[in-house]
This record gives sequence, structure tokens and C-alpha cells, in this order.
Amino acid sequence: MNAATASGSERVLILAPYGRDAVVAAAVLQEAGLHAEVCTDLNALRRACESGAGVALIVEEVLHNEDYAPLAHWVDAQPPWSDFPIIVLAQRGGGLERNPGAGRFGRALGNVSFLERPFHPTTLVSIIQTALRGRRRQYEARDRLETLRAAVVRQHQDQVHQRLLINELNHRVKNTLATVQSIVTQALRGGGAPQSTRDALTARIVALSKAHDVLTNEQWSGADLSEIVTQALQPFRLGLGEERIATRGPKVRLEPKTAIAIALALHELATNAVKYGALSTSEGRVDFQWNLSKGRGPRELTALWREIDGPRVNPPSRVGFGTRLIERGLAADLNGEVRIDYPADGVICTIRARLEGADDGEPVEPPRRSSLRRAEPPGPQASASPTL
Repeated sequence: MNAATASGSERVLILAPYGRDAVVAAAVLQEAGLHAEVCTDLNALRRACESGAGVALIVEEVLHNEDYAPLAHWVDAQPPWSDFPIIVLAQRGGGLERNPGAGRFGRALGNVSFLERPFHPTTLVSIIQTALRGRRRQYEARDRLETLRAAVVRQHQDQVHQRLLINELNHRVKNTLATVQSIVTQALRGGGAPQSTRDALTARIVALSKAHDVLTNEQWSGADLSEIVTQALQPFRLGLGEERIATRGPKVRLEPKTAIAIALALHELATNAVKYGALSTSEGRVDFQWNLSKGRGPRELTALWREIDGPRVNPPSRVGFGTRLIERGLAADLNGEVRIDYPADGVICTIRARLEGADDGEPVEPPRRSSLRRAEPPGPQASASPTL
């Protein structure tokens, strides 16, 4: 509200152009310490209301004899917080059967009260003070709404600014990943590193980049596990066929660091399966599924990677980087347990973690089969010793 409105927000506007009603009412209210102002006609009253007032006191004869439509239009146009009080000095009290105009005035002017003449000064002061208390509450509601509206505007501006910063950060991180990949490739090539080493490191950077893409699309608020699984395993599905890698599980929301850790772990498991495990033969396949425990409080996520119909597995003779990444890095990020077992019929990786605020969801359907041609799988092997 502007300064003029604030200064007159508790004025008592009096419209009683007949007899001494205006003079008497103004004197009574001023003696009670209230600011009273006499208006000459309905147009003057409406203008005074527009500039700010606490309550209007109108004699009934004015409403009968003059057109109060402009005042009614102003009442209808009030902001949502406002319900301007009007007190009508009536000649006849009682119900609608004795004063049929009361209902018409109430419908047209909204918050209307009736005071029958002659009135006791104490009664007039009391009803005016009651109306002003209600008007003050309206002003308080207005101030709260304005404060809330300003907070919403600031929040929107902050969100826009945050989104701009996140987009800029995402752009810089992607450029950094591309630069790191280029530097590493050139350094390894110049240092005479084997092609397999260069390919493995490049693939890990690409897997990290894909997980980053998923989080970017979610504004780094987290990511759905099924989306992370799809992105991490999609390159292997395109090369070997959709039916070779089956995934299923409910909707689970992951924190950013957890999403990246799982993406890298799945990449390592799938790479090992292609080199040594079930995906190294034409008959082998992989099944990855996850579930959330029931009950109150934090939910426990259990995920199982199982290789099926692959070559016979022998436990590795040494612990490679991939195993350390999965069993240590992923376990730390999940604040849980990760275990890799090597039964003869196929590698099994079990992941258990407690997730705060996880919700059950409908099982996620496996992705549709790709229309791309399946690449020829590697030749069969009698046995394999996976080294993650």
C-alpha cells in the first residue's frame, strides 16, 4: 500500500447529508480518539475509499435516493485480502421482512452491518472499533501476502540463477572430461601404453560422462536408478543385443554421488563380462535386478548382478582396479556393502545399501530391443578368470 493509503487506512468515512447525523457521529468518534471524516456524497465517499479508509458509516436514505453502483463496483474490485466494512445507519431495524432494503444493500456492498437510529454513543463507538479491528486483520493478511509474494519472486529468481550456474558448470565439466580424455589418450599413446589400456581408460571416462549427462538432465538433484542402468549398459546392449542383458526393478531415486558410483560399477561389471564372463560367449547373458525392502524408516536397496550360461569361472589371481572400484568405492558411496563372488557358473555381484527417503515404485520394464544389427560375439572359451 502506498503512503497515502497507509496514512488513512483507519479513517472513518461518514456519509450522512441529512440533518445532524454526520456532525453528531463525527463528534462522538473524535471524542473516542478515532479519525472521522465527513463526505458530501457517494462519489466523494468512493474516492476516499480508493485513497484508503478503515470503515464507512452511511445513512440508509442515501442508498435509497442515490445511485450506489460506483461504490458497489469498487467493493467488487477489492483485492483478495480486502473486505471493506460498511455500517448503514438504518431507520428501521429487525429482519428482512421489516427492512427489505437490508438484503439488497448487503448483496451489493458486501461486508455490511446495520445500526438502528437513534443509537447510543457507546454503541456507535463499539461497532466502529469492531469494524476497525477486522480491517487491521485484513491489513495484516495483506502484509503477509505481500511478504510471501516477494519471497516467491526471490525464490524464482534464485532458481533461475541457480539453473544458469548449473548449466554453466555442466558445460565446463563436460569440456573438462573431453579434455582429460584427449590428454590421457595422447599421453598413453606417446608412452607406449598397450591399446587395451588406452581403450579401458577411455571407456571409463565415457561411462562417467554418460552418468553426468543423466544428472545434468535432472539438474543434479539426483537420478532414477533405472535411467542410470540404461545409460551404463546401453553400449553393451547395442553391441551384443538387448536380450543378452536383462534389467528390472522398482523406481529408486539416487543421490548424485551414488548414481555416478553405480554407473561406473556397472560399466566395470559389463566390461569384465564381455572380456571373460557370460557376454564373451554367444549363449551367455546377464541379469541385473534390484528391490527395495518394505517397512517404515529408511529402505534397504538390494541389487544383484548375475552372469548366466557363460564359461566356467575361476576366481581371479589378483584384485584389479575394477574390483577395488566396486567393492570399496561403491560401498563407501552407498554406505553399504558390495560383494563379488566367483561361483563356477558365473560371477555374482551383490549390492546392499540403506537409502533415505526411498519410495517403492512400479517395476521398470526392460528397454525395447534395438533395431541395430547385433555385433558378432567373441569366440567361446573353455574357462575364464575374470580380473575386474
